[in-house]
Amino acid sequence: MPKRAPNAADSPEAMAHVLAMVMAAQSEVDLREVRLLEQLDAFKRMGISKAAFLRIADDYRSGKCRDFSRHSWMNNDDLELIDEALDAVQETRNRLLLCRLAGCLITADGKVEEFEHQFYDRMLLHWGYTQSSVAQAILAEHIA
Repeated sequence: MPKRAPNAADSPEAMAHVLAMVMAAQSEVDLREVRLLEQLDAFKRMGISKAAFLRIADDYRSGKCRDFSRHSWMNNDDLELIDEALDAVQETRNRLLLCRLAGCLITADGKVEEFEHQFYDRMLLHWGYTQSSVAQAILAEHIA
C-alpha cells in the first residue's frame, strides 16, 4: 500500500493517489489510460512525473486496492480507503480537475466497468458535484 501520511492536502501525490485508485479498478495497467493521461497533460497538471504516478498506481494495484478488480461493488473497506484519498484533495480546482480526468480514464477503454462508475459517482457525491457541474467546468476551461 502506498504510504499516505506525509502527503499534504492538495499535494501532487495526494492528487495522484485519487487517479491511481481509478486505475486500480483494473488488474493491469491499461496503456490506453496512460496514453490518455499523457495527451491530457495530466501529469504536468497534477505536478507529478509519469514515473512517480505509475509507481503509485502499481503500489495500489498490488496493495490494498488489488481487490478493486476482483469485485464489482464497493464494500465498506473500499469506501473508507477511497474517502481517505478524496479527503486529501481540498481545493475546488484540483477536485474538478480530478473529476474531469477520472471521467476520461473510466471511458478510455470504450466501456465503463461497474466499479469505475461507482468510484466516479463516489467522487462526485463526496465532493458535492454533479455531472452537470463537471461539464460546466470543462466548458469554462475551453472558453477561457
